[in-house]
Parts: sequence; C-alpha cells; structure tokens
Amino acid sequence: MKKHFFYFILTFLTVQMSFAASISEYAVIKGTISIPDFQAKEVTLYSVEEGKPAVAATAKVNTLGEFGFMIPVSASGFYYVDYGQFKGRNQLIRLYLESKLDINLLINKEHYVLSGKNVGQNVLVQKANEIYNEFAPFSRLGTNITYVDFYPWIDKGVAKADEFSKSIKTKDAAFNKLLKLAVATDVEELTYTFFRMPRSAFPDKDDRPAIIKTWETDKKFTDPDLLKVANGLSLMSNYFFYISMNSAAPARRLDIAEATTHITDPALKDVYLRDAVATSRMKIEEYEKIAPSIKPYMISEASKSFLIEYEKVLHKNVGQKGLDFTYNDINDKAVSFSDFKGKLVYIDLWATWCGPCKAEIPHMKKIEEDYHGKNIVFVSLSLDKPKDAQKWKDFVTKEQLKGIQLMADKDFSSDVAKNYDVNAIPRFLLFDTKGNIINADALRPSNPELREQLDKLLKS
Repeated sequence: MKKHFFYFILTFLTVQMSFAASISEYAVIKGTISIPDFQAKEVTLYSVEEGKPAVAATAKVNTLGEFGFMIPVSASGFYYVDYGQFKGRNQLIRLYLESKLDINLLINKEHYVLSGKNVGQNVLVQKANEIYNEFAPFSRLGTNITYVDFYPWIDKGVAKADEFSKSIKTKDAAFNKLLKLAVATDVEELTYTFFRMPRSAFPDKDDRPAIIKTWETDKKFTDPDLLKVANGLSLMSNYFFYISMNSAAPARRLDIAEATTHITDPALKDVYLRDAVATSRMKIEEYEKIAPSIKPYMISEASKSFLIEYEKVLHKNVGQKGLDFTYNDINDKAVSFSDFKGKLVYIDLWATWCGPCKAEIPHMKKIEEDYHGKNIVFVSLSLDKPKDAQKWKDFVTKEQLKGIQLMADKDFSSDVAKNYDVNAIPRFLLFDTKGNIINADALRPSNPELREQLDKLLKS
C-alpha cells in the first residue's frame, strides 16, 4: 500500500512542479477518504480569492481512497478540501497553509483525523472547523431544522465560539487575527443563512435571536481581511438580505448603493458591488438608474472589466428587430407582430399553470385600463401546451382578460420562446414603434417603474 501511495503522489507532484518551477516553497497534503460507498474520483483544493472559494488544484482519488497535493504557498492563508461535501455545508476541512507543511488527513464521514510531520497551526484551525460544523446543520438545505430548535441553541453556540476565539493566542499575530475573523464570520454568516432556508415552522417577524441585534451596526464591514475567508463575500450578501427582509419596514430588495454605506473598506465595497450586480438580475432600467451611484466604488481592474462585459450583455438585444411571429387568438384568428407597427408593444409571456404569472394579471389589467387609447398595445402570449388550448381559452374568458390574447404554437419550443431564450416565466418584452427591441426582459406590470418608463416612451 505504501508503495502504491508513493507512486501516486510522485506522479501527481511531477505534474504540479511544472506549474510553479520558480517557487521553491511548497505545502504537502496527503489524504485518505475512509467513507463507505464513497465514489468520487476527484478531490478539489480551494484557495480564497476576494472572499470566495477559488479552485487551486484538483487531485485524482485512487482505488484505495488516497489523494495528494503539493502546492506552492507564496503567502500563508486558508485552503479548503472538498471531496463533494463543501457546497452542502457538510464537514468543513479548512486548512491554514504555509510553506514546508506536511499534512496527513484521514477523512471519515463526520470528521477528519489530522496528523503529519508539520501540521503548523492546523490543530487550532480544526477546532474552529468543529464550531462551524455545529452551526452548519441549521443552515443546510433539506434538514428542516426550525427556529424551535435553533433559537434555544444559538446563545450556547455563540458563547462557545467566543470562548474559543479568546483562547487563540499563538505567537503569529496575523494568524490569530485571521482565525478569529474566520470564526466570527462562520457563526454570523451561517446564522443569516438559516433565515434563507425553507422551513415548516416560522417565528413571528419580530421574534429573532437577541444576538443578531448586537451584530447590526451602521459601519458594518471595515476589515479587508474578510476577503481572505471563503465565506466573506457571502457574509456581506446574507447580512444585507437579512436586513432588508427583517427590518421594521415592509420587505423589499435593499438598494445596492444603500448597502455600500455600511461598508467602509474600499476593497470590500468593490468586491461586494461586483457580486451584487452580477447576481441581482436587474433590468436595464434598474441598472441605468443605479449605475451612477455605484460605479465610483467599482475601481479595480476586475470590476472595470466586469462592467464592460455586463453592460454589453445587458444591452445586446437593444435596437434589434423583433421577431415577426404569427399566432392565433381565442377566436382562432391569426395575429402577427407586424400588425402592431407604429405602436409601442408590451408582451407578457405566461401560462395558465404559472402562479407568478397569474399574480401579475391584476396589475396587467390595471395598466391596460390606465393606458387604454394611448399609442401602446398590450399582448398576452400564452406558452401553454397545445393540448391545453381550450383550457387557455376558458381561462381568458372566465378571467375577462383584456388586451390582445394569443397562444404560441409549441409552448417553450415555439419560435418566440426560442428567439428570446425564454426558459422561465413570467417574462415581459418591450418594443418601440418600429418593432425594435427596447428590452427583451422588461419590467413587470407590478413594478411601478414600468409606468415611468412607458410615460417617457409615449412622450418621446
């Protein structure tokens, strides 16, 4: 077995050496996965880049469950071993890597055994990982652990984390600071994540663990070292989501620019804003309104490059000619997109089985009523399956739907769905009087800003 393992590691290291020939200092990680029925063929080692995990290396797992890494370490920091458990917030294997470390890991289903010639600070890191593992089940998708269990436990869990943090007193001040930050981040980020998980029992909105109030502050994120832990960015995102959903005011999406007032460090602002824009699914109109207030903070080359590509994609369809489709109305009369030339056209792609689509219907009715007689056409285009044509007709009649009511011929395989890359509904399309695209992912009728946009277009 030893010969087999040595040969495996030697082969892997020969490949790794080619990536860092000029760097003489390495950390070595050798591991064995001892989990019944384990079938993964690869283990991933993540480093941290801008508060998120980034793949540093991958290693094959042999038939004995063995794997190995020899990785150049130019700067000490956290790395994370993933054999398939990482994203599910299962067992955390976080290591603090420095040059010349030689670490052995024996990985079982619920824990890992640490050994080796030089494990550095990782005995202490393992204790921090155990605290993470105690919090993680409350924020794990599918566990359905409710506030009934979490609220009585959290004070004890936070006290244990605080007590451990106070015990971190090695001779390496930078490591001490980073590990304390990691523990605090784990506890807080997992707590906010708890409130984002599906549950079968829910507390009153005002019923929240008292500890959370102590975490809320006007100047929340001040330490750039938050970008050195893999859940640093997630902490910021989950914090602002929690605040927006649990404030005294009605739930709303927190304004991205508003969030930056709580972030004082420029690097944190830059990274947070880039991620917030990338994940926000903003419409063109929403982005253009907020862009002037956030661009001054997006100062890194990475953010500048991101914005160029983001805006390019956001506007890729603007000005292009709309698809000239022809579909039947409820009386089986053919109606074409070209019939509406000379008017603004607002199209609602929906289906009778779609709950969110039907939730927009009252707003659609109201906006059609308010804009009746103006130079705009409202088209509701059903993506129901062809076999449900009568069901669609009956729904239109029963609900007294107004505007132009059409049904596509092949639901999501129809030309209109394929042309505009529609894979989810409701979806709204807006066209100018020449039949060119204004927005292929337009604002919903329930969004008050749609009326502002239509008013401007009708005046121009």
